[in-house]
Amino acid sequence: MKAYITCPVSHTRERLNLLPEIKSIVEEKEIDSFVFEIGGNSTEIFNRDYKQLNSCDLIIAEVSETSHGVGIEIGMSYCLNLKRILLLEKGKHVTKLAQGMPNTIIVEYEHLKDLKDKLSSALDNIKLM
Repeated sequence: MKAYITCPVSHTRERLNLLPEIKSIVEEKEIDSFVFEIGGNSTEIFNRDYKQLNSCDLIIAEVSETSHGVGIEIGMSYCLNLKRILLLEKGKHVTKLAQGMPNTIIVEYEHLKDLKDKLSSALDNIKLM
């Protein structure tokens, strides 16, 4: 199994510090991962991200902030028949469209330790889907 890990970066970069933590949890579960990369022109970004998504079984997306890019990645993950784990900080909201997607687990968390514990559990459950 391989996971594509992403978060919003267009408006703020607050969620970037979560990416190494998420990657560590994923790798503890013996799941290969790709963390999206910042940089490149729009064509390079699309081609790189699509190629990586297409090689994965799962997308893990932090969705506490709105992001066109992350939304597109989630939509592409549906079209590519990937499983999804959406990470949502408690008190934030995610569109009902994403909530209704099959093979999607939404992990609502309060702080980093809570995120780690709940993501670990969600990864165990997603393997069973």
